[in-house]
Amino acid sequence: MKVLIAGVVLMLAGHTTVSAEPADSRYQIEEDGAVVFDSQTGLYWERCSVGQTLVDGHCAGRANRFTWDQANALDADLPENGEWRLPTVEELQTLVEFRVFNPAIDPEAFPNTPPSNFWSSSEAAYDAFYAWTVHFANGFSNWRHKRQRFEVRLVRDGE
Repeated sequence: MKVLIAGVVLMLAGHTTVSAEPADSRYQIEEDGAVVFDSQTGLYWERCSVGQTLVDGHCAGRANRFTWDQANALDADLPENGEWRLPTVEELQTLVEFRVFNPAIDPEAFPNTPPSNFWSSSEAAYDAFYAWTVHFANGFSNWRHKRQRFEVRLVRDGE
């Protein structure tokens, strides 16, 4: 029985092998390499998570973690800002790349993304104490208490 189960697992694994290849040419690195344009959605994304620094095309350091209220206030705290904002859960979900895992995001466009929850601006409809996140280990969305601390990737609208 163990051999049968192991054989089925190996067979399924062979059919579900994922590619670490980036998602086509959907993403274009812009400006000084710190911004990514998504031609599919028309949105501009910060290449690194908030708290990380772009060094030689790689996001270095640890991403900062914020409560939901802190994450929503970030746009006001950024120098020369007015355009960057916390994405909606639908916008954040567009970054999920199901062909890769842990993190489930294009590694070329968004290097060193932590495989953890990222805040969205979308509140849970049924409870004012919760908001939606996207977990970039697997790409799933879920609601979390607003006092919890999670990572943030900011977005701005296309021009």
